Order: sequence, then structure tokens, then C-alpha cells
Amino acid sequence: MKKLSLILRIVAILASAAAVALFFISKGKLAEKQTSLEQARAVTQATQSELETANSKITSLSTQLSTERQSLADTKGKLESIRSEMYTAKQEVTRTQQQLRETKNTIAELENVATRLRTDLVKTEESLAAASKEAELARLEERVEELIKSNDLLKQDLLASESPEQSASATHKPASTAIESGYQSGFTPSSAVAVQPATIGAATTVASISTSNGLIILDTSPELGLSVGSEVTLIEDLKALGKIRITQVTEQFAVANILPGTRLRGLSKGDTIKVMH
Repeated sequence: MKKLSLILRIVAILASAAAVALFFISKGKLAEKQTSLEQARAVTQATQSELETANSKITSLSTQLSTERQSLADTKGKLESIRSEMYTAKQEVTRTQQQLRETKNTIAELENVATRLRTDLVKTEESLAAASKEAELARLEERVEELIKSNDLLKQDLLASESPEQSASATHKPASTAIESGYQSGFTPSSAVAVQPATIGAATTVASISTSNGLIILDTSPELGLSVGSEVTLIEDLKALGKIRITQVTEQFAVANILPGTRLRGLSKGDTIKVMH
């Protein structure tokens, strides 16, 4: 019994020692576990903080992305509006250019028509002046014929006066009568008014000139004081070039005949001259 009791005591002591050893071992492991748990908690908190920061950044980036998308949508809308305005402006420019080309063509046609009308007007004025000159030449020819007839009558009277069959008194009488009749038929007293003092008028421009036809056309104005039938002297650089007779006057032109003895070879279209009344 004593041995059993001793054995039990020894076993109890060993169990106590083992329990103590296990206690210390488990306590050390528990401390390690506690340290590991604290470290894990710290890591978890750090990870949680980083995760929250990442979530915050994701939220901020998402908001920024939404803003950028909205801004991009607005910019796209503005770009489409600008493209539409540019297309409309391009159409307006194209239409304006087309209208400008049409206007230029119309102006060119009007200029051609104006040039053609001016040419036709000059030709008409020249033809009218030529017709007037022909009428004047016809009158001059009639006058020359009258003078020739008068001269023939004078010759006949002179031949008759020289006949020996007539007396000296009779000879003188028919001669004087014939002379008187000749002068009466060939001479007409002038009824022109007294010559007025010469005055130099305003300057004008030669619109057309034809020395071979004896015609000249001047640009006219009320300051020139030209009238049909008046004879004026052309002045250039204070030098008298010669005389012309006005045959027709319009609002723009004055047509005149170049009088005999007048030489205007140095005068050409576009020259500036003055007229002396």
C-alpha cells in the first residue's frame, strides 16, 4: 500500500510538473498567438485603410470620369453645332460666290452693251453729220451752178456788147445791165449780225475724229455753249488749230464739220481741247 501510495504521489508530482510545463508552453504559444493576432489586426486595419482610400479614389475617379464624359458630350455637341454652322457658312459663301460671278457677268454684259451702244451712237452721229454735210454740199453745188449760170449770162452780155452793129451807148447799157443782173443773181447781201468778241470756253475731249471725212465729235456740256450752226475755233495749248461748224448737239456729244483750210492731223481721240467762240 505504501508503494502504491508512493507511486501515486510520484505520478501526481509528475502530472503536476507536466501540467506546469504544459501551462508554460501553452502560455508562450498563447503569447505568440496573441502577438500574431495583433499583427494580423494591424495588417487588417492597414489593409482596410488602404481599401477605404482606394474606394475613395475609385469614387473620385468615377465622379471625374462622369464629369469628363459629360464635358466630352458637351464638346461633341458644340463640335456638331460648329460643323453645322460651318456647313451653312460654306453654302452661304458658295451661293455668294455664285451671285458674285453672275453679277460680274452681268456687269461685263452691261459694259459690252454700253460700249456697243456708244459705238452705235458715234456711228449714228457720224452718219447724221455725213448726211448734214452731204446736204450742205448739195446746197453748195446748187450755189455753184447758179454762179456758173450767172457767169455764162455775163459772158453772153459781154459778147453782145462787143458787137460792131450796136452803138457805143447801147454797148455800155446792156453791159451795165448784164453786170447788174449778174451781180443780182450771183450775189446775196449778207444778213449776218456783227461779230462778237472772241471768248475761250471750257475744256472738252475729242470723242472721235475723221479728217478724211471732215468730221469731228466732241464731248459736250452746257458750259461749252455750243449750238447748231455756230462756228468755233479749236484751241490746244493756247494754239489755234482751226475752225469747225457745229451740225448737231446732243446731251453727250457735239458733231461738227471741219471747215476747209483746217488741218487737225495732230489731233486724235481722247485729246483735251478748248473752243473759242
